[in-house]
Amino acid sequence: MTCRHDMTSLDQRLSALDLSVLPTWVYDHGRHRFPWVNAKALQFWHATDRAELLSRDLSDLSPAVRARLDGYLRVLAEGETVLEDWTLYPRGTPATVTLHGQPIDLDDGRLAILFQALPQAASVGASMVRGVEAVRHSSVLVSLVDREGKVLFHNPAALRALGDAPAIDAAFPDEGVAAAVRGAIDAEAAWAGEVRVVTTDGERWHQVEARPTTDPVTGARAVLVQQLDVTAQRRAEGQVEEQGRLIDQLNRSLALVEEQRRQILNLSAPILDVGRGTLAVPLIGRLDAERGSELGERLLPAIVAQRASHVVLDVTGAEALDPDGAAALERLAHAIQLLGSRPILTGVRPEVARALVDVDLGDELLVLRSLGRGLEVSRRRARGGARRRA
Repeated sequence: MTCRHDMTSLDQRLSALDLSVLPTWVYDHGRHRFPWVNAKALQFWHATDRAELLSRDLSDLSPAVRARLDGYLRVLAEGETVLEDWTLYPRGTPATVTLHGQPIDLDDGRLAILFQALPQAASVGASMVRGVEAVRHSSVLVSLVDREGKVLFHNPAALRALGDAPAIDAAFPDEGVAAAVRGAIDAEAAWAGEVRVVTTDGERWHQVEARPTTDPVTGARAVLVQQLDVTAQRRAEGQVEEQGRLIDQLNRSLALVEEQRRQILNLSAPILDVGRGTLAVPLIGRLDAERGSELGERLLPAIVAQRASHVVLDVTGAEALDPDGAAALERLAHAIQLLGSRPILTGVRPEVARALVDVDLGDELLVLRSLGRGLEVSRRRARGGARRRA
């Protein structure tokens, strides 16, 4: 029978239940208190007296218990009743009972739950009780649905995440997923997938498994649906993938920068074949160890390939040399000589000359005023060498 608020007080309305053989109490979920209890409830909760029990603070609830009670209030607000097995812990001692709950109005008009504790059948084993409690406190969402997808059971984790929608389809925005979950009832194996799920916290990603089973109450075929939230893992994988993409993009950018750098170096130190066995290399900008090494990698093979007898290094456009730049020019001149070619240095300005005072450029290095003069000398020598060979 559903109790409704009238002009009588809560104590007056429930006076007939005070002598009930069943432990009976009213639970105020908003304030986490017992506003009314009968004599059997005092014994059940191991209370010293009624005042002590009514003063107990019951707010220290686990998330699973809170979710179950929240769900009860939604059901009771519709005028329905609830009947479910609970393991309660009066004074720390476990007691498994079947709780029958119905709506009742408190004296201030708020909705509360009138609970009656029915003793469990003796045949209920300890392993079954523990199994039921484990499912209720599990963080995995566990649901039992029928052939049409109607929810027969949600554990507290599922209630918190999915609410009290009557059908499991509401959780899956993809109709194909919802159909696959319902269809598992006739499948030979479980269906599983990582899918988008609409929850009370918004859209999430769940690893879902739908396994055919039997409803233990009716004996009809049903589907056991288990869901594990993998949103954080999926986001982490997405971040790793994004970081990999950014690294690839960075590597491509670095490769492009390196290629552009090489092109700039080539332009700032081009190797020109001016004929008659002569290569001209106008050096522009800063000459340091790195540029000297890069130029050597290009120039020395060109000397061999062109069989160049003279190499004109023009430093007219080069910046003032520091010790590293002077050393780089020294190494380059010696390398040219080792290949049997005559190095000619042109366009030496005073600031470049000062940097080369303490540098040994070798006896074979010819220093001339301008690039034009260097080309003229190299061509004349080439003609002279040709006549001698003739």
